[in-house]
Amino acid sequence: MKKIKDNIIEILVATGVMLILLYSSSPDIYPDTQRFLSGNLHDPPLYSTIIYVMQLIFGSLNSVIILQTLFVGFGIIYFTRTVEIHFNLNVMIKSIIALFLFLPVLKFYKSLITEPISYAFSLLFVSFVVKLIYNLKIKNIIWITIFVILLLLLRNQFIFLYPVILLLYLGILILYSSKKTFSWLLISFLSIFIIHNVTISTNKHIKKNYFENKSFSTNKGIFFFAYIDAIYISDYEDIELFEDQKLKNTLAVIFNELNDKKALIKYYNNRGHFSLSLKTIRDHSDIVLEDLAQKENTTIINLKKQISIKLIAANFEKYVEHTFKKFYDSTWLFIFIPFFMMLASLISFIKYKSKDSLLILFLSTFALANHSVVYLFGRVQPRYLIYTDFVILVFIFITFIIFLKKQNILQNIK
Repeated sequence: MKKIKDNIIEILVATGVMLILLYSSSPDIYPDTQRFLSGNLHDPPLYSTIIYVMQLIFGSLNSVIILQTLFVGFGIIYFTRTVEIHFNLNVMIKSIIALFLFLPVLKFYKSLITEPISYAFSLLFVSFVVKLIYNLKIKNIIWITIFVILLLLLRNQFIFLYPVILLLYLGILILYSSKKTFSWLLISFLSIFIIHNVTISTNKHIKKNYFENKSFSTNKGIFFFAYIDAIYISDYEDIELFEDQKLKNTLAVIFNELNDKKALIKYYNNRGHFSLSLKTIRDHSDIVLEDLAQKENTTIINLKKQISIKLIAANFEKYVEHTFKKFYDSTWLFIFIPFFMMLASLISFIKYKSKDSLLILFLSTFALANHSVVYLFGRVQPRYLIYTDFVILVFIFITFIIFLKKQNILQNIK
């Protein structure tokens, strides 16, 4: 009985993983899936490589689903064990945490996109951050380095980890000030930067010739989303900002269509308007821009870059207002809560140099940085935010448990 109690997390998670895989391990194909199956030029190479290797070995995409589900299960177990040890949690509390972390698995485990495996690696990354803050060991720094690199090679979105890691390592250096600590942290950060950028550059160089004539490789990147924001906040009159007559004619077609569809910011009527408009802007832009790109011997993304820069510069106040409205229209609570957590923990860390305050500072900046990248350079979807939001909710829950436990202790003393 004691063995079952000690291993309840492993039993619960393993049972859950087995049940959902027995129910189905057939992959759900998303529009984004084709990018990973073909090894798109603008995506990091890791997920495409995993798919290629698993198909090579097992000859089936089901093997990818099984692998990423097992990774998620292991990530949940390791994360829950880590917080159990460091915060002295009982069986019921750690079981609730494990079950809560399992919720995204039910939604995404069969998805042939990067979210499931990214979720697993983010849980492992946070686990080793917790270990490092409370117990400075070289192996924890090494594991953090490994998982940051893996995350960066899974999704471009994880570029937000650079400032988060810098802040974390600065805090670690303040807590454990020594030349040895500084050396290992510096080696870690440089390793992340070099391996990430060299791998991405090598991947692009290898695939460049193959993809140079593929249309889907010329319409991705930051300006894919910046263009949609730029068009959304602008109007027909802004066409006069441009000098090229062909480009002006193309934009006239686009704005006339979007005005008819009421897909511009001036038609904003409720939360969710931009999300609906995004698809309309994307669908009605690409066809006419592709035609212009062929005539001008350029790419769609180059045209979008040119349009975005000029429109955003001319409507910068509206762009800033629109960016803030994105989080109001979606998950505003996950901006305000981490923001106030960050302020409180920063003040506490400056004053007391405590490990607890550094952990909360890391968690809050982890969440804020992720949301910022999504709001600025992507479409706001819940699946882009699971890596940080579920983690921060778990730690809020743990904080309440610790607070209530202390209150009970004080009452018993009295």
